[in-house]
Amino acid sequence: SRPTLREALFNLEQEGVIVRKHGVGTFVAPAYGERLTSGLERLDSVLAMAERQGMSTRILRLSVEEVEADDQVVAKLDLAPNGRVTCVRRTIVVDGQSAAYLVDFALREVLPVEAIDRSFDGSVLELLMRRPSIRVWESVAEITAVDADAELARHLEIPPGTALLLLSETVLTDEFVAVGFSRNYFLPDFFDFHVRRR
Repeated sequence: SRPTLREALFNLEQEGVIVRKHGVGTFVAPAYGERLTSGLERLDSVLAMAERQGMSTRILRLSVEEVEADDQVVAKLDLAPNGRVTCVRRTIVVDGQSAAYLVDFALREVLPVEAIDRSFDGSVLELLMRRPSIRVWESVAEITAVDADAELARHLEIPPGTALLLLSETVLTDEFVAVGFSRNYFLPDFFDFHVRRR
């Protein structure tokens, strides 16, 4: 039926297998490894998106520590001033090139530092989704453009001032409690994000 076909094509597009161009047609996507293409409707990590497209990923400069939350994190996670959170920072390399720098903050009682061991694959979202004490339900994301400061430039191995996409995301439970907040910096050359609106 047409609805089934439409849904199948939508899923293939989400996985980066096909490209649909309005008024032109539907085409097999270019060879994997060029750009990560994904919809943002699905609650998924950038690593899972890359894996679905056949891209190889690895993590560089992983840092896991307990830190004092800044004002934005305090507001997003509804913390007391000077509250402390688990902070996970890392650079994501896609097909051999630095493509994203991810900074995640999580409530200490939900994701303590010691819960992140050698088996960590780079996705704090997936860690939160596996925690038995909570049920991750949705996230609220904001997308903005920013220029790389000296620290971001160092992590991504790019010149300072390079334009980046910043995806700021708050992770909520089924009881609408914010348990995580992330700042994800993406090099636009590697990513095509889209949102399906109905």
